[in-house]
Amino acid sequence: MSLMSLPPMRREDQGKKTLVLDLDETLIHSSFQPTRVYDFIIRVEIEGRMTTIYVLKRPYVDRFLLAVSRKFEVVVFTASLRKYADPLLDQLDINGLIKYRLYRNSCRSMQGGFVKDLSRLGRDMSNVVIVDNNPHSYLLQPSNAIPIGTYIDNMRDRELLDLIDFLDHLADSFDSVPTTLSSHFSN
Repeated sequence: MSLMSLPPMRREDQGKKTLVLDLDETLIHSSFQPTRVYDFIIRVEIEGRMTTIYVLKRPYVDRFLLAVSRKFEVVVFTASLRKYADPLLDQLDINGLIKYRLYRNSCRSMQGGFVKDLSRLGRDMSNVVIVDNNPHSYLLQPSNAIPIGTYIDNMRDRELLDLIDFLDHLADSFDSVPTTLSSHFSN
């Protein structure tokens, strides 16, 4: 496990909240088997052999990343390995909207799964929010989380699109992230 802390916030991100995004089944779905529908493929060496991975982007992911990058410091935090996530993110984020990438080695192994400990980012926790389809991932900071449905291949999925306005409100809120989320999700 790598002791992680993000570098100091860049000048252009000063005053912004930090948005942590999960990768698999939140922004994209990938398959190690050929699929009829996919947006791009990546080739990754796994156990000594080159493997083709078919990647399907969640609907509206490009619009979502563009919108949130204007108001947040955007971090992708995945429980996947770097050798898989980097080539995938290089194609998903061709405009460099994601400021930082964190991988499995930055997760904590807890209760049989990988947990993303947001307190280790080196950011004020009152200004950190995570969007993840797996509640186990944010087990340590549930009050900083926005749950999202698991994405596989529903081309009519609108969750990212529907989240833009709420995140816009969250970015402009003077309240802490947990306060804003608790008032939103308790209604």
